[in-house]
Amino acid sequence: MYAVETTQLTKYYGKTRGIVEVSMAVREGEVFGFIGPNGAGKTTTIRLLLNLLKPSSGEAKLFGKKIPLSGGKLYRRVGYVPSEVNYYPEMTGRELIEYARGFYTVSNNQWIEELVDRLQFDPDKKIRTYSHGNLKKLGIIQALLHKPQLLILDEPGTGLDPLIRMEMFKILEELNRFGVTVFFSTHILEEVERVCHRIAMIKEGSMTYVGPVDELPGRDLRVVILKFADREASEVALGKLGQAEEISSRPGYYRVLSSLPVNELVARLARFNLDHLRITDPSLEEIFFDLYEPSAKGGQKNND
Repeated sequence: MYAVETTQLTKYYGKTRGIVEVSMAVREGEVFGFIGPNGAGKTTTIRLLLNLLKPSSGEAKLFGKKIPLSGGKLYRRVGYVPSEVNYYPEMTGRELIEYARGFYTVSNNQWIEELVDRLQFDPDKKIRTYSHGNLKKLGIIQALLHKPQLLILDEPGTGLDPLIRMEMFKILEELNRFGVTVFFSTHILEEVERVCHRIAMIKEGSMTYVGPVDELPGRDLRVVILKFADREASEVALGKLGQAEEISSRPGYYRVLSSLPVNELVARLARFNLDHLRITDPSLEEIFFDLYEPSAKGGQKNND
């Protein structure tokens, strides 16, 4: 059975595109990444799955049951973390957790305290005093406290410091080993590579790829930051490496998005006298930019 299934799911806001004919299927027990640049339609899709929005057309199912006809008890099996977390400001974190517990049959205080400890969360402060990161921690605890069968997480790592984000994904991996299905949206490729079995890629409201992480288009790209000792050689060299631009804040430094095989890239770089070199993996934004707007230049990014 599929934990999540959509068939030509479409949402328009008046004449404005939300998503168009989104189809995907997430197997039970799978860690599934829903990826794309900001504004691509990830949050709209998630809100349709949770019956927070009504579709214009198409169909969505959770555990084989249609949405929204089968709401209610169905959502007791689901945990949800929104991208932006907002709660009653005068409550403490602990009061909010106790309030959330009332919606489920939960009696395992030890599990809740474990989450509080592992996420380094102080539950005894007023919610209005929490930073963005602490609000996200509270959202994660609320979503996990009833040990749901399906976790739907919208940009769960946003606002968390790197160590806490790493701990959160450890928790998700542990839950997945016990059969919990994890469906999460992100624009951070590192998160996808770490935990996902499969992914769906969305751009401008439409699906562009569904499949294994290892076959993700653009994974062979590399971002190269360099500075030539011989500036006169730079224009010739850059043309042989890939799509390049000078970094405006660092005169003499160039950023290159290269599709060359690693060995060939290194061999070509070795021919030049360099003052600086750094090679990293591209972000998803950079992959989208290269794959779908190859004629554009620079590091422009989409915004929500």
